[in-house]
Amino acid sequence: MKRILFISLAVMVFLAGCNSPFIFGNEEAEPRIPSAFSAYTVPPNFVPQALLVTALGDSLSQGVGDEENIGGYVGRLTQEMREWPGVRGAVVENTAKRGRRSDQLLAMFQKGELTGPVAQADYIVMTIGGNDVMRIVKRDLFSLTVEAFEDELILYENRYRTIFSSIRSINPTVPIIVLGIYNPFSLITQDVKEFDQIISEYNSSMEAVAEADPQACFVPVNDLFIGNDNLVYHTDFFHPNSKGYDLMTERIIERMEECGFSFQE
Repeated sequence: MKRILFISLAVMVFLAGCNSPFIFGNEEAEPRIPSAFSAYTVPPNFVPQALLVTALGDSLSQGVGDEENIGGYVGRLTQEMREWPGVRGAVVENTAKRGRRSDQLLAMFQKGELTGPVAQADYIVMTIGGNDVMRIVKRDLFSLTVEAFEDELILYENRYRTIFSSIRSINPTVPIIVLGIYNPFSLITQDVKEFDQIISEYNSSMEAVAEADPQACFVPVNDLFIGNDNLVYHTDFFHPNSKGYDLMTERIIERMEECGFSFQE
């Protein structure tokens, strides 16, 4: 009987301990403090990713004139991208070709030739327009007028906008980095004020199209190729050399950061 009573008392004490603070002497145990840890969000670059850079356009995106054979600004840019946090590699799909004009690039979109490279791209880089201007120079070499370039600019801007809309119909969110054109005749003579104005108008047109797209970034390069004091031209006196492409790449990276296009952000 005494044993049963003792066991009953022990059970009652145990149950009471489960429902009330533990008492040791005259002190109560401290209540448990909730954890101060907040929810953890995994950063976007936590899992390294491989990037695909698709290059569109003309000889500048092809890398013509690069004595180091790195691939012009496109090759140098992808080298930089491989060092970004969260990037485990960067590869190039280069569709650019020497001499290509905007009407030819647009025709490639219309034929569906660029659908795959654009759809898969993580970044798109593009140079186009220099050969459009040079076509007028070659055609009207001995009778050049400002009006001829202005008439062509209207057509060029329409094609440029259509190229942008073609990219967006394939890949609505890919960042697009577009480079302006420069005046190679500044290498020959400084007496080309009218031609400087033409180049400026073409660049302004391209910049306006890019600014209308929240995921596009315009990169001006004309100032990098005024004269040849910095030895930035290839031996053909038209395309950049390796140093010229170095400067272009530095400018592109600066503008990408300003546009919020760097992957580490």
